[in-house]
Amino acid sequence: MGPSGSGKTTLLDCLSGQRHIDSGAIFLNREPLSKKWRRKICYVLQEEIFFSGLTLRETVWYTALLRLPEKMPKSQKITLVDGILEALDLTFCQHTKFGDYMNRGLSGGEKKRANIACELLTNPLLMLLDVNSIYRYFEDIGVVIEPHYNPAEFVLEQLKSHPDVREKLFIAARESHGNFLNRNCIACSNHKKNTLNNNKMIQNETTGLGIEKSGRQHDALINDIINNYYKDQQEHTDHHVLMNQSPCEEVTEQLWCGGDSQSNFSSLSSDSHNCDWLDYPTRFYAQFSVLSNRNFKEAKSRMLSKLNWFQTIGLALMAGAIWFNIPRTEEYLHDLQGWMFFSQTYWMLFALFGALNSFPSEREVINKERRSGSYRLSAYYLAKMFGELPLVVTLPTVYLTISYPMLGCSSLKLFSLMLIFLLLNTIVAQSVGFFIGACCMDMNVSITLSALYTLATQLFGGYLTTRIPEYLNWIRYTSMIHYAYQNMQILEFREGLPIECSYPSSYEVCKNNATAFISYKEILKAQNSTSPLWVNTLVLMMFFLVFRGLGYAVLRYIRCPKT
Repeated sequence: MGPSGSGKTTLLDCLSGQRHIDSGAIFLNREPLSKKWRRKICYVLQEEIFFSGLTLRETVWYTALLRLPEKMPKSQKITLVDGILEALDLTFCQHTKFGDYMNRGLSGGEKKRANIACELLTNPLLMLLDVNSIYRYFEDIGVVIEPHYNPAEFVLEQLKSHPDVREKLFIAARESHGNFLNRNCIACSNHKKNTLNNNKMIQNETTGLGIEKSGRQHDALINDIINNYYKDQQEHTDHHVLMNQSPCEEVTEQLWCGGDSQSNFSSLSSDSHNCDWLDYPTRFYAQFSVLSNRNFKEAKSRMLSKLNWFQTIGLALMAGAIWFNIPRTEEYLHDLQGWMFFSQTYWMLFALFGALNSFPSEREVINKERRSGSYRLSAYYLAKMFGELPLVVTLPTVYLTISYPMLGCSSLKLFSLMLIFLLLNTIVAQSVGFFIGACCMDMNVSITLSALYTLATQLFGGYLTTRIPEYLNWIRYTSMIHYAYQNMQILEFREGLPIECSYPSSYEVCKNNATAFISYKEILKAQNSTSPLWVNTLVLMMFFLVFRGLGYAVLRYIRCPKT
């Protein structure tokens, strides 16, 4: 404890290995603190950093799948999750979403206990808690902290204040401690609790860790009060402490009440004579599978919200009405090209800014999980790409399904080809947005850079103007819209119904009466574009790979959590 700015959080950051130290060294069990050892340290932050769209149980369950050994049966993981939620009095709100400033969710105390629940899953060797809600505890017992008053100083003053106030604190601490133990006894009886029969067990009822589980009322100070004021009661409690344990000894205490504790964690104890438990608890494929599922569930409500559905369907109907059964003549050629350019541009902006907006809120969660050693960055990165893929392609597919037939398209082959290239451009745009979001910590800078790039791609896309100065002509080749727009024209004018010449005509083939229809090559030639379909597609694929690769490199080497 100490005043604001004294370095309390900094100290815990250093001890947990989440902050680089300029000098000295940190040892755990007589060994230097390494990345592998940090996975066995539980650090509960002041802030509750979670995905707002996931429920409490989903969050704890995904944490269990990522951080518990892959060889542990699923049934045992479920039992473990149930036991921890019940011990922390979170069962009644387990299906409530965390929420954010716009959507109401869990309370502050419930979020804090959820934070502790996620950390308890791994049966940590050491538990560090940075708890900033002590004022709530004092307010609950009638001792109000004045506004703008340092909580630490206030607590110290109350402890040396009038005897009646101190007695009130002691009584409240005793009652809360008793309630916690009673709740644990009920939870353990429901789950047939059996403690381990060896001295590797640290019983959570008699340590500060157990008391910290009640996020609303327990903090480090109250723990000391209980341990000292009721010392005579605790002397009758069986209490074991581990000392001088080597890194390859058997796994330590179990912090939940399950069925048969020996069988529940047999998979862990079987590795007691090797150091495998210090590595990632799950394989790459398991991490990829779990993270893909989590990304899909977390992003679904955001990307396929009712507002986005309404916007997509409304826009599709509006576009279909404007270009409804457009005549396929030279006179209306520019209008038809306008639909292609609009469709490509809109979905480019939708995907790019969607990725841009989603990443800042996700970055803090990912950094916290990366620091704890939950999974590999490569597994997360691929999982985000593939997990959100069905969501990325859903709305563009709906848009094209509604609007394109209204233009007069009746060819299933042409519709399928147009959809493929529309989705390709959408995925490329999402990659650009993710890269910019990863690079820029400031949201305003991200929006500015994204707007500059997207406007440039439109200007040099080939539809708004073809009179580009020679010294700026090279910029068009950096425009994803340029390649996507040309591909749509090739497909539409090569595979679709031909475009009839108008008289007078601006095309030489029509002026010379050589043909009554304009070929797609002549249309593209008029826009100074002669690249074939496969070249444009190859360039778009390169855009995708380059920006995805750059995004990974930024997260791996530039935005890597500081440790």
